[in-house]
This record gives sequence, structure tokens and C-alpha cells, in this order.
Amino acid sequence: MLAPVQLLDEMDEQMWSLLQRNLTGITEAEADWRPHPDANNVRWLVGHLAWFEEWAHDALFRNGRYLVDRDPTAYLEGSIDELIARFTAARARYRRRLAVLTEADLARTLSYFSRYEVTELDLLKTHALHLAGHRFQVRYVRGTYSRAHGTRKADFDPW
Repeated sequence: MLAPVQLLDEMDEQMWSLLQRNLTGITEAEADWRPHPDANNVRWLVGHLAWFEEWAHDALFRNGRYLVDRDPTAYLEGSIDELIARFTAARARYRRRLAVLTEADLARTLSYFSRYEVTELDLLKTHALHLAGHRFQVRYVRGTYSRAHGTRKADFDPW
């Protein structure tokens, strides 16, 4: 794996591991709870991360979701465990693609939702930041739920 790709993958893996810990023990009711009527719930956040993982993989190949999904979205069908499983499968597929990227691939450009052009390397950077940002949103929503409903925050977020 190329050095810059490996660095970004390691960042992703750290956020992935922390996100998995932050999702420990989540119930369906908690997955659907919102701290505000206009806020995203954890189900939406996980569904969006699963969708983006698939989209980013397909963008690197210029096929699949990349060709048909023009706006970010989320998968909302299924249990929270099923969404996490979909995200897990998509993550493994994405990482397999990272392992074979070349320097020439990283320099190629692609359309980011028909808004602007980015290099594949810039997409990988965005991916790492995207995962980290939404992981912190999950922590926020679950922490707020914990305070509002009297659950133990330390069970999913030890610090």
C-alpha cells in the first residue's frame, strides 16, 4: 500500500475501531432517538456512513453508486445491527481497493457529486475526515441520550 494511502487508512481504522466501541450496546430505540427534531439520529449516521463507504469505493472505480447517486444519502432500512453489518462489509471492500491504488490512481480526478473535481487522494482525505466527523456525532447523540435517559455513557464511551 502506498505510504499516503496507508497513513489515511490507519486514520480510518482508528476511527472505525472507536466508532465500533461507540456503537456498543445500542438499542433500536436509542438508534432512532434524536436530541432535536431536526437532528440526525444514530441510525441515519450509520446508514449514511455505510452509503458513503459504498459510494467512495465505487468512485475509485468510476462505477456503481458513483454513476447514479448525485447527492449524499443514507440507508435506513433494517435493524441497526444490519446497518452496521452493511457498513462493515462496505468497509472491507473499500480497504481492498485501497490496497491496490497506484500513484497514477491518486492523481486521477473524479467528480464529487457534480459539484467540483477532486483527486483520488483528496477523496481518501475527505473519507478519513468524514468518518471521524460522523463518529463524533454518534458520540454526541449517544451521550445526550445517556444524560436524557439515565443510561451509562461509560459503557460505550469510556472517556
